[in-house]
Amino acid sequence: MLRYIVLVFIMLVFVGCTGDESISNHAVMAQDFLRHEGYEVVSYEGEGRRTFAKSELLELSNEQVWAVQYTEPDEYLNKQIETVSFTVKNHPLDEQFNMGKTSVTVWLQNGEVIGGWSFPVSKKNDVAGAPSSLDGKTAEEVQGDYSKWLEQWREKYGE
Repeated sequence: MLRYIVLVFIMLVFVGCTGDESISNHAVMAQDFLRHEGYEVVSYEGEGRRTFAKSELLELSNEQVWAVQYTEPDEYLNKQIETVSFTVKNHPLDEQFNMGKTSVTVWLQNGEVIGGWSFPVSKKNDVAGAPSSLDGKTAEEVQGDYSKWLEQWREKYGE
């Protein structure tokens, strides 16, 4: 019986060590990007897809994620963006809730990282407030005068 338990344990260890093999090419690209930026990938959280229509850009959640991007949405409107989420360490937001981890979502299009966002991980594993950029900066740090940016954003993308 002990021999069987040891065998099962060894198999579980080997299965756990091959996690990269079961993720998509998008996830591998995102993971490589994060590692290149100096973040330690702790866990893969999943993938999705997102498309932004101009009419959706004035929704609060969309304003918030675009406010922490270093690019404008124009060239990505009505195009599919792949999203890949991870939990990482060595990120500027790690210690915001004394958890030492950050949740990040990387955006990719045509095999290139085009942006994303990050949130600190809390003890309750909840998220509150607006997202930060992939590198942990606030909307004010990315855009400068946020009020002015928001006014221009609403003027440009309003109907």
